[in-house]
Parts: sequence; C-alpha cells; structure tokens
Amino acid sequence: MQYVKLIVSGRVQMVRFRVFVRKIAIKLDVIGTVENKADGTVLIHAWGEKRSLVKFIENIYNGSTLSRVDNVTEFWDNKKYIVSDLREFRIIH
Repeated sequence: MQYVKLIVSGRVQMVRFRVFVRKIAIKLDVIGTVENKADGTVLIHAWGEKRSLVKFIENIYNGSTLSRVDNVTEFWDNKKYIVSDLREFRIIH
C-alpha cells in the first residue's frame, strides 16, 4: 500500500469538493482523509494501491462540477504507514 499527501488549491472550498473527493476515493478503494485548511486549500491524506492513487489524483486534478482546481502538490512517501484505526475515507470537519 502506498501513501500520498495532496494539497489542492483553487476554488475548492464551499463547493462540495470534499464530498467529491470522498466519492472518488470510495469508488477507487482509497482510504484516508480530506479537510479544508484555513488558507483556502484542501489537504488530502490517501493510502491505496499505486494504480488506484494515480487514478484518484487524475480525478482530483479534473475537479468537480462546481470546483476549479488550480494546483495539486503531491508528496509521496512509501514509508508512511496507515493509521491503524483508519478503514475508510473520511471528511474531517
């Protein structure tokens, strides 16, 4: 299982972007979290098979109907292990 941290900027808050991210994650069998940050970005922590994560990131770049993704910064880390109690993809409020 691989890990990637994503920082997404653009019009990604107040447009149901986190719901979109969770829906894509569930479809691709990716687990992790998504949360809005005070600076207007969205932070995503995701674990999954490499192929699923690549497809997940492609969907993030495309964004949802109401969002506009300007940039996605990717931080891959093969050594970061999953949090033991995390078994799904969660929206952090």
